[in-house]
Amino acid sequence: MPPKLKVSFTTLSLAGLLPLSAANPGAASAVDDIPYGIEAVAQYRSEYSYRGFILAKDTIDLQLGAQYAFNDTTSLNSTAWFGSEIGDGDFTEGGLRADLLKDIGAMTYSFSGTYRSYSNTFFEDGLNIEAAAIYHLNQLIDFSGRIAYDTGAEGWYADLGGSYYHRLNDDSYLNLSAGISAVDKYYSRDGLDDVFAKLSYTYNINQSVSISPYVGTSVLLDNDDTGGDSLYGGIYFAVSF
Repeated sequence: MPPKLKVSFTTLSLAGLLPLSAANPGAASAVDDIPYGIEAVAQYRSEYSYRGFILAKDTIDLQLGAQYAFNDTTSLNSTAWFGSEIGDGDFTEGGLRADLLKDIGAMTYSFSGTYRSYSNTFFEDGLNIEAAAIYHLNQLIDFSGRIAYDTGAEGWYADLGGSYYHRLNDDSYLNLSAGISAVDKYYSRDGLDDVFAKLSYTYNINQSVSISPYVGTSVLLDNDDTGGDSLYGGIYFAVSF
């Protein structure tokens, strides 16, 4: 049997450790229900906070993603996206990402490369090389760790986190994730970076369409850091075809 093509629920923010289908077994079951191989996602967010840095206010992002499954335990995700500020600012971001994922027992391992291009921000264009691991304690709870080197920042980033998945019914579920991060020579920062959390609700309108409103926060751990704490909200609208 040839390898099959599956949907990838990689989010535009790319703030999670892995695509949703890999990071949460419960969420993966919802993804597998969708019979098509390509997914388009639109996102609005009130504030774009990335690794503890506030980059923009009121952004719209568009993404196209897919997942190619070599077998039941190995897959390759690919994602392309573009986002821009719709308020007073002129921030834009475009990117390409590829993830190789491998499931071994209760663990999921990932190695990824992401190229980001920015305008009207102090962030520099560059390639983010990242390795991550997730331990699936059960069908509801995951623990994760990640380390990355960003050529744009010319620095290192790492975080530890966890997530909890709760299915409400056949068509909807909640996901709560939280973690803590640290950096080394990452733009203006060294040491502990931030604590972060995100709560999302996903409703599958049908097998091809879903919506996911969410709220999130990032709290800096060093008062001398540039920038500030973030509290934001947003919504994803996903269509597979």
